[in-house]
Amino acid sequence: MRKYRFSIWLTMLLLLGIMLFLGCSANQSSLYPGAPELDSAPAWKEAGTGDYGFGNDAKDVGMREPSVSPTPGPVERKFVENGRLELRSLDVDKTFNALSNLATSLGGRVVSYEQNVGETFKTISMQVAVPYGKLTDFMEHAGETSTKIEAQSVTSDEVTEEYYDTKVRIESTENLIEHYRSLLKNATTIEETLQVQSRIDELTVELESLKGRFRLLEYLTEESHISITIRMEQDPTVAKPDVSLKTLKWSDVGYLMKTGLQRVGIVIALGFQYLLIFLVYASPLFVLAFIALLIVKLVHRRNKKRKMKAASAAIESKKGPQQLGEGAPAAEVSIEQTEVQEEPKQE
Repeated sequence: MRKYRFSIWLTMLLLLGIMLFLGCSANQSSLYPGAPELDSAPAWKEAGTGDYGFGNDAKDVGMREPSVSPTPGPVERKFVENGRLELRSLDVDKTFNALSNLATSLGGRVVSYEQNVGETFKTISMQVAVPYGKLTDFMEHAGETSTKIEAQSVTSDEVTEEYYDTKVRIESTENLIEHYRSLLKNATTIEETLQVQSRIDELTVELESLKGRFRLLEYLTEESHISITIRMEQDPTVAKPDVSLKTLKWSDVGYLMKTGLQRVGIVIALGFQYLLIFLVYASPLFVLAFIALLIVKLVHRRNKKRKMKAASAAIESKKGPQQLGEGAPAAEVSIEQTEVQEEPKQE
C-alpha cells in the first residue's frame, strides 16, 4: 500500500515538473516572436564578419555599452574655478569700468551686466570671465577701485576624471556607430534593417549628449567666471538728499530748515535736561551752603550786639552823670572805631 502511494506521488511530481518546463519554454519563445533561429543566421555572419547576428544576438550586442579604456600616460588635470565678489563703492560706474578694463587686460570679457537704479541707490551686478589661471590676478586687483570688499570667495572643483572619461566614451560610441552602419549595409531583410537602424539612433542620441557634456566641461575648464555685485557706499552724507547751492530747490530749503529746527530743539532739550539733573544732584550742597551762611550771619549779629552793649556799659561805669553829655561823642567815636576794627577781622 505504501509503495502504491509513493508511486502516485512520484508520478504527480514528474508531471508537474514537465508542465513547468513546457510553460517556461513557451514564455521564452513568446518574448521574441518571429526571431530567426541560430541555423538561419545570415550568410555574412558565417563569412567571418563577426558574431553579431540579428535576433537575440543582435539585441545582446545592442545592449552592450561601449568599453572605456584607461587613458595611457600622464594627463593634464582639469579644474573648474569660480569666484564671487561683493563690493561697496562711492562711484558705482567708475568701479564697473575699472573691473571691465581689468578683465580685458587679462584676456577676459564681461559675460553679463545688470543695473538697478532707484531714487537713493544704484546697484550693478555683472559676471566676468577670464582665462584659466588668471582668476587669482583678477581677485587681487578687483578691490582697488572700491571702498570696501564685503565678501570674497573662490571655489575650485577637479573634473579630470569626468573630462577624460567623457572624451573616451565619445570615441567608443563613434566607433560603435560606424560598426553598426557597416552591419546596416549587409542587412538582407526589413526586420534586420529596422533593428540595426534603431540601435544606431539610440547610439546617436547618446553621442550627442556626451558631446554636449564634453563641450560644457571644456568651456568651464578653459575660463574662470566671477560673479560681482557693486553697491553704493552707505554713508550718512550720501544717504541724504543731494543739496546743491547752485540748484537749491524749495524742497531742499524745507528739508534743511526742518533739520536745523530739529537739531536746535534737541540741543535745548538736552541742555534743560542736564540742568535739571545737575540741580537734583547738587541740591544737598545748596542746602548746606545756605544753612552755613545763615548761621554765620546770625553769629555775626549776636557778637556785634554784645560788643555794643559791653562798650556802652564800660563808658557809663567810668564817667559820671556830668560828663555823660560831653563824653557822649567820644563814646560814639570809640564805638565806631570798635565796629571798624571788628569788620576787618570778620572779613
